[in-house]
Amino acid sequence: MASATKSNANADKMKQKSLMSFFGKKDGVDTKASPAADKPKPKPAVTGTPAKATKTKLREKLNPPSSPLSTKEVHTPMPKGNSQSSGIVSATYTRSSEGGSSIRDTPPTSDPIDVDMLSDAEPSDALHSSVAKSTTGRNKRKIVAADSDDDLPPSDPVRYQKANDRSKKPRMSAVFSDVEEDEEAAEMNSFAKRLTKYQKSPTKSKPKGRKKMDDDDDFIVPDNIDEEDDEVEVSSFRGRSSSRASSRRSSHSSALSELDSEFDDDDLEEPKSKSKVKSKSSTSKKASAPARPPIKQESSNPGGGSAFLTAAEQRALKQKSDKKAAEDAFSFLLDVRDKDGVRPGEPGYDPRTLYIPKSAWNEFTPFEKQFWEIKQNHFDTILFFQKGKFLELYEEDARIGHQEFDLKLTQRVKMSMVGVPEMSFNFWAAKFLGKGYKVGRVDQAETALGAEMRLAADKKSKKPPAADKGKDKIVRRELNKVFTNGTLVDAELLTDDQAGHCVSIREEEDAESKDGKQTFGICVLDSATSEFNLSAFEDDICRTKLETMMRQLRPKEVIFTKGNLSVSTTRLLKSILPGNCLWTSLRDVEGLKFQDTIKELKKLYPASGDDDDEMADNPHGLSSAVPEPIRRMLPHRAAIEALGSMIWYLNTLNIDKDILSMKNFNIYDPMRRGQGLVLDGQTLAHIEVLQNSEGTEEGTLLKLLSRCITPSGKRLFRIWLCMPLREVKDINARLDAVQDLLDHPTFEAQFASIAKGLPDLERIVSRIHAKNCKVKDFLKVLTAFKNLSKGLAELADTADAFESKTISGLLRTAPDLAPNLKHVKSMFQTPEENSDELVPEDGMDEVYDTVMSEINELEDELKAELKTIRKKTGLDATYWHSAQGTKEIYLVQLQGKEKDKAPKEWTLSGSTKNAKRFIIPSLQTTIRKLKEARENRNTAIKDFKNRLFAEFDADRSVWLRAIRVLSELDCLFSLAKASSALGEPACRPELVEGDEAFIDFTELRHPALVAGSSLRGDFIPNDVKLGGDVGRIALLTGPNMGGKSTAMRMTATGIIMAQLGMLVPAKRARLCPVDSVLTRMGAYDNMFSNASTFKVELDECCKILRDATPKSFVILDELGRGTSTYDGMAIAGAVLHQLATHTLSLSFFATHYGSLTDDYAYHPNVRNMHMETLVDDEKRELVFLYKLVDGAAGSSFGTHVANLAGVPLEVVERAEVVSKDFAKHFKEKLEGKKTKVSGRLPLVAQADFAYLFKLATGALELPEDKVRRREVLKTLKGAVIGALQETLVAA
Repeated sequence: MASATKSNANADKMKQKSLMSFFGKKDGVDTKASPAADKPKPKPAVTGTPAKATKTKLREKLNPPSSPLSTKEVHTPMPKGNSQSSGIVSATYTRSSEGGSSIRDTPPTSDPIDVDMLSDAEPSDALHSSVAKSTTGRNKRKIVAADSDDDLPPSDPVRYQKANDRSKKPRMSAVFSDVEEDEEAAEMNSFAKRLTKYQKSPTKSKPKGRKKMDDDDDFIVPDNIDEEDDEVEVSSFRGRSSSRASSRRSSHSSALSELDSEFDDDDLEEPKSKSKVKSKSSTSKKASAPARPPIKQESSNPGGGSAFLTAAEQRALKQKSDKKAAEDAFSFLLDVRDKDGVRPGEPGYDPRTLYIPKSAWNEFTPFEKQFWEIKQNHFDTILFFQKGKFLELYEEDARIGHQEFDLKLTQRVKMSMVGVPEMSFNFWAAKFLGKGYKVGRVDQAETALGAEMRLAADKKSKKPPAADKGKDKIVRRELNKVFTNGTLVDAELLTDDQAGHCVSIREEEDAESKDGKQTFGICVLDSATSEFNLSAFEDDICRTKLETMMRQLRPKEVIFTKGNLSVSTTRLLKSILPGNCLWTSLRDVEGLKFQDTIKELKKLYPASGDDDDEMADNPHGLSSAVPEPIRRMLPHRAAIEALGSMIWYLNTLNIDKDILSMKNFNIYDPMRRGQGLVLDGQTLAHIEVLQNSEGTEEGTLLKLLSRCITPSGKRLFRIWLCMPLREVKDINARLDAVQDLLDHPTFEAQFASIAKGLPDLERIVSRIHAKNCKVKDFLKVLTAFKNLSKGLAELADTADAFESKTISGLLRTAPDLAPNLKHVKSMFQTPEENSDELVPEDGMDEVYDTVMSEINELEDELKAELKTIRKKTGLDATYWHSAQGTKEIYLVQLQGKEKDKAPKEWTLSGSTKNAKRFIIPSLQTTIRKLKEARENRNTAIKDFKNRLFAEFDADRSVWLRAIRVLSELDCLFSLAKASSALGEPACRPELVEGDEAFIDFTELRHPALVAGSSLRGDFIPNDVKLGGDVGRIALLTGPNMGGKSTAMRMTATGIIMAQLGMLVPAKRARLCPVDSVLTRMGAYDNMFSNASTFKVELDECCKILRDATPKSFVILDELGRGTSTYDGMAIAGAVLHQLATHTLSLSFFATHYGSLTDDYAYHPNVRNMHMETLVDDEKRELVFLYKLVDGAAGSSFGTHVANLAGVPLEVVERAEVVSKDFAKHFKEKLEGKKTKVSGRLPLVAQADFAYLFKLATGALELPEDKVRRREVLKTLKGAVIGALQETLVAA
């Protein structure tokens, strides 16, 4: 003992002397320098520190006299053009008591460092911290020389620059000491690390005559390495000094370097340890003699370096190495694969799964096993794991949180970790979702006390232990749910009142037919309201119905099976879906096929005893418990498989049961032909109904007309706008309601007082069904329904005085909610403010009543015990309870002078300045029983809450009917408010029943352009009349920028508003409702659909000719401009003839082919119109009057518009000369043809005669529709008469 004390005293003296020599000596010259120092640009040698008396024996053993100690040169040449070098010590020390957690390493001096790459976030005090830590009382410390710079954080750029600016760079030297001096060496080395910026050598040894040191930097070998580590580290160091280039080229090192770049600085143990192994193997191949004999591995030579260690020290080193190996990164994360073994980037890779080998499971701790069991199936999901009051992210999730949101990254053994408070989950989940990530939440299924109670119960019941004992010993955790942007349910995460749809698409796998038609099955889910819509249809080559559906829904997530969607379908979806839409692909083995879906439906909706007969009649054996819309869709295989994919996906998100059990299924028809005004996808886009060309709602009809104040009303109004009415009776009833609301402005204020304070009732009812509703929200819903029921009744009384019965009839359909509310409220006690518990009334829950009686008995027993304690001790003792949690309850507290008079058997738990708190052994059994009883109470309250929610959900249809009435009334108010905002003139449209559609607007304006104050009063109105006593088709000509497109869009908008059931921005409006609006506008190609501009035009034109009826309204804008002039004119003329003679739709046909106006002058269904313009030929100026008038335009004035656009004057002048010359020759040629064929019918008229001839000979038949047949014959008669008259005039 005395010798040990003396040795420590000597060590302290040595440290002081060493430090004094370090600071006190000037740069000296070592006389033992290598002879190579005299050569030009010599490489510096690592020199030995003067020997201490306490180190003599060990040094003689390591360096016998026959082999004098010689040092080996170590350096790395710098790249060309880089004169900087680093004088930073590459050393890291670990504390054995801390399990090898290391302080951040400084970069090794062997590699050049780009100062610009250094992170400002790195703490500059890393070296100082090592000194501070070295002073703490530790028995054993270790310094290791880092082998690879990949796992080291960058150094301080300022110090680095200062070190490189010095002309002289003496280096730190190091020697090896015995084990007894580890502490001294660790302290010396930490000083060395701290003082490298001064570039002072602690020794006098510096080669004489050396004027200048070269710019290369060396490793500084620490002098206190434990024997076994000494061997590995020093050998590695020497190996790198002689053949560093080869070792850095190794594939293993480069792989580890890539891995390190992804890890944070605290995550560097694994690359370091593997680097050591690599260097050790390379060291064994060195041919050059080392500076001293290397210490061999204990495993290969037991009599080597480990001979200096005792058996206990060798065991400690082995434990260290085992622990270090346990801290390495998981091997399966170094080579990521999915469950099929496919790597990222390879075809068929599934980012949702992760392959974990069987061998890895045996090495996991219980928590790691719990984590990876969930993570392996949700590898692309950010998983929040509940740990008490915190939620934690691990591994890659933690690194993503650190990179995206700068969350603090820490280490948990070998797992990176980030933590956030549980109460802020919704905040952080919304942030991750906003970045496009999936988010999952893993909740504790029990508390720590609950886990103890479970284990005790299992032990008491002698339940056989599980195969994995560690799994039962930790708190159970379960995946609560996974959130994606298309399946959000929680109110805190839903940022939009509009529905966020998730769409599952299934395309029939048969090859596309020759005409390009394909069959689709669609399943649409609005998860916030648990509403499913099923659809199945055969679509054309343009995918009209699919496009219409996607534009109506604007889905946030699309689910499809890899390889199922055709190329044309995929291109269409990519071109029309929003950029933030999430694409979720399923593998062939995922999802549910037709038969699997049927089986799953039977499980979800099991049959009751009365359904046996019905199941026998059903070919698939589905009972009446299965929702009727699903049973009706059974003949459509694609739709059922789309539903199967949706069910499977919801199951992976763990939200399937909550949503599917609502049984809220409908059948969705995107076109709804025969039920209302059809607006297909192209019309929605061209007229800018829901979205403008820039992808926003600015200037759209939705933005202009939607003025709802309830969330459910906003969702319903969007549906109304996509599906306007068609029947005159329905339109007039809605117009009557709007007129009543306009005539009674106080009624709006009465409605607003009821509706404005209401939450999103439709979504909350869905959450209550899923038992995912907070107590405060549930109480809000009860209050809201109470106010709603009362308010709707009052509104109904007021509406009885209205002229029409539309509104009063609607309000009278609202159910009386008072009995339902009374029943629900009678089940629980009115909770206190800010309470998050629903406590059952007495007698409503037997389990709760039993637990509460037990709690009361235990609390009374503890009160009695306190009285006994007071009486026995004579002290004024009181009970003290912790404000947080239930861990510290019923501690006995003594205050004042009595606090030091506690009996000896009391155990002190805590104290303050004025009081002390004690644990009383005799009370612990009772307190434990009380804690368990309170835990049982919490369970009972949770079960009661679920039963209460189920009782509320039993009346779901009643609640939803009341919500529907509220939503419809809100939409009517929206139409009324939008009508009143149109300004003057505005009128109620007059709807006329009839077989032939017609429109007649006087002074019609575009609502979106007059809504802004800047254009109010400046917009020029126009009269529009098509059908009736004038031609059905307006052949519209005029210059560009003259207002043709605006006039056409304005007319379509007027029709939509009139059939929506609101006022129209016109002086007078009279029309027969149309059945569809079909448009072909604008010049654009579709790169994703592999279609040129002209191909897009013809695809849309083909669709119009196929779908248009005599009651349709068609817009064709500049058809035929994508090809040559003659081909374009021919196509435009042929399409115009088809529309005018056979299709008979109301149409705007805008064109720049002026010859068409002459060709169709005879046709009774074609009416020439143009946008009026004033022209100044001398100044080449145009004055656009924006007035729609009869007659054909004299010219398109292309050169004038070119001049207006700023085209150089010489170009415009040359173009005008060419244009006049071309027009002259064309006119002469045309006149010549007319002279030759004088007295003969025009070519287009000949087509009508040919059609009549074929009808007469039976080659063709008239349309089956009686109305269409009558109109065709009527048109042909007028065309023949007109053609003959024109021929006679020409003759």
